[in-house]
Amino acid sequence: MTFRHLTLSASLCLCLCLAACGNREKASDSQTEDAAAAAPAKEAPLTSITPHETLPTIIDFNAVWCGPCQRFAPIFEEVSKEYQGKAIFLSVDVDRSSELARMFEVSSIPQLTVLMPDGTVKSTVGFMDKGQFIDFITPYLPK
Repeated sequence: MTFRHLTLSASLCLCLCLAACGNREKASDSQTEDAAAAAPAKEAPLTSITPHETLPTIIDFNAVWCGPCQRFAPIFEEVSKEYQGKAIFLSVDVDRSSELARMFEVSSIPQLTVLMPDGTVKSTVGFMDKGQFIDFITPYLPK
């Protein structure tokens, strides 16, 4: 395992711990509940992500000003609910998490990245419909 993969691993553990502890932006209770139900991980800017021990992590790198990203957002949300327990789904705003975007070498958005438990990274760029998205992630999901 390379130093980069070790760094990514340690960072994801930290992010997951912070997320579990409720590290979110301040919002009214109803806004927080709505946001938590609507988006798997859009709350706090992330600075690092590391592989989960057993599940792939599927990352949607996006921005609020990106039309294709906004069209893909409900598809990402729907698939994340359908495949809950088979993968970790994270949505990352590249403007709010620019350091993380640089780590994953994001140069165009939307970028979908699969981070496997062994640290392997697979990415693709561009809008996908639901079927294309499922086809992209299926080979990386546990059987």
